[in-house]
Amino acid sequence: MKNKKWRYAYILIGVLLFLCCACALGKAEVGNSLPPVEQEGQNDPPEITPVKDETEEPSLEGDVSSPNESVPVGKIEPEKTQPESTKPFWQSETTRLTNNLMSIASAAQTDYKVNGPKRGWMSKNGELYNYYDGKYITTDTLVADGYLEKGLAASDYKILLINGSDLAEIDGASVSKDSMDFGVFAATKQSGKYLIASPSGKAGTISEESFNRLLGKYNQNNGKIVRLSSASAEYERILNYISLFEGRFDDYYVREIRMDNKHAVVVFSNRTDTSNIKQYILENENNFWEVVLPNAQTEYYPITSINRYLPTFNVDLLPPYTLASWRGSIVSEQGGAVAALFSAQAITSANEIAYQCATSTCAYVVLTNGNRYACYSGNGIWKAEYVTSDNKARNLFKEKTGIDYGFLILDD
Repeated sequence: MKNKKWRYAYILIGVLLFLCCACALGKAEVGNSLPPVEQEGQNDPPEITPVKDETEEPSLEGDVSSPNESVPVGKIEPEKTQPESTKPFWQSETTRLTNNLMSIASAAQTDYKVNGPKRGWMSKNGELYNYYDGKYITTDTLVADGYLEKGLAASDYKILLINGSDLAEIDGASVSKDSMDFGVFAATKQSGKYLIASPSGKAGTISEESFNRLLGKYNQNNGKIVRLSSASAEYERILNYISLFEGRFDDYYVREIRMDNKHAVVVFSNRTDTSNIKQYILENENNFWEVVLPNAQTEYYPITSINRYLPTFNVDLLPPYTLASWRGSIVSEQGGAVAALFSAQAITSANEIAYQCATSTCAYVVLTNGNRYACYSGNGIWKAEYVTSDNKARNLFKEKTGIDYGFLILDD
C-alpha cells in the first residue's frame, strides 16, 4: 500500500515536470520570432516624413515643390491660389466697372479733343452733349467714331464733362491731381450710388443725391434770352461796364446785345475802326456786370471753347455767326457799296456816310440823315437797297446770300 502511494507521487511529480518543460519551451519559441535588439545603425535617428493636414489652408506664398514631383496614391494635392497680380479683372465687380468707366472716359476725352470742337461738343447740365445734333454723347457714339470697342450698353453709363475740382469737394470722391481741371469722367450706378472714374483711374463713389447736386452746378437754364433795345437802361449799363473794363469811356458801334438773367453777349466796335469787331461776355453778380470773357471773337469753335471757360453759360446766347472765321475779311470801307449808293442817288457826297462796315460781298451803311442801306454784290455788280430797320437788313442779306451778316449791321 505504502509503495502504491509513492508510485502515485512519483507519477504526479513527473507530470508536473513535463508541464513545466513544455511551458519553458513555448516561451523560447515566442521570443525567437522577434527581431534581435542589437541592429546595425541603431543610433541613427529614423527618417520622419510629416503628413500635411488635409484641412490646412493653402499658403498664399505658393507651392515650392518641384512640378515633376509625384503625388502619393490616395493623397489629394491642394489647389494652388492664383497670385493677386494675375487675377482676372472680372473677379471684382467694382474693378470690372472701374475698368469700363476708365475705357469710356479715355475714349470720350480723346474724341472730345479731336472731334468735339467742330461738332459743338459741350457740357450740358454736366453731361457731354453734341450741340449741333441736339443729343447727349453715349458709348454708341464713341464706338461709331472708332474710339471704343463694342459691348458696353449706352444705358448703363453716363459720360460727364465737368471740373474735377467740383467732384473732389464731395464726400466719397478721390480725384487725382491730373483730373482736377475741366474734363471727361464716366459714371455708372452701383448699389444706389454712383461710381465715377476719369481716364486715369477711379475718382470715387458718391451718393445719388451728391451726384445730382454735382450735375446741378452745370445748369444752363438762366432765364429767358432777350435782345436788348438800344433805348433800354440795361443796354447803357452794360456798355458802361465794358468801358470800365477797357479803362476808358468811349462811344461804341454796337451790333447787338443779348442777355439772360446771368450772362450777356455784346458784339461791338469802337467808332475809330468799325472793322475791329469784338465780342465780350459778361456775367451778372448781384446786379453788377463783369466782363468774364473778352475777345470771344477769336474763338473759331465758340460752342466748345466758351463752354470750357464758362460751363454755366447758355450757348444759345451766342450769335449765329462766328466772328473768328471772318477775321481779315471785314473792312471799314467798301468802294463798291459807295458806288452803289451814288448810283441809287442815296448820296451826293461820301461825307454823308456816318457808318459803314463791309466784307467783299456785303456792306451796311447808315447815312448822316439816319437812312439805312443794305448793299450787296451780285454777278460783280453792287446794289444798294433802302431798309427801315436792322432786322430788315439782316433778312435781306440772308435772302440774297444765305449768310447771316449781323456783325455788319448797326443796332437800331
